[in-house]
Amino acid sequence: MASDRPTIASVLADPAASFALKAVLLAWSGRDVVDAANDAELLSAILGAEADRFPRGSS
Repeated sequence: MASDRPTIASVLADPAASFALKAVLLAWSGRDVVDAANDAELLSAILGAEADRFPRGSS
């Protein structure tokens, strides 16, 4: 069964992917993937909470 999720290689090859995301993927490439995923989830929660502090435009 094929997955619709991007791979590390596909993100690194994607010219539309941000340099920041690519830098994290490269910096974390030697880490335990479970630890890296846990840190990414925490980072997402922190940044999501920060983003929620700003009003969103109406659409």
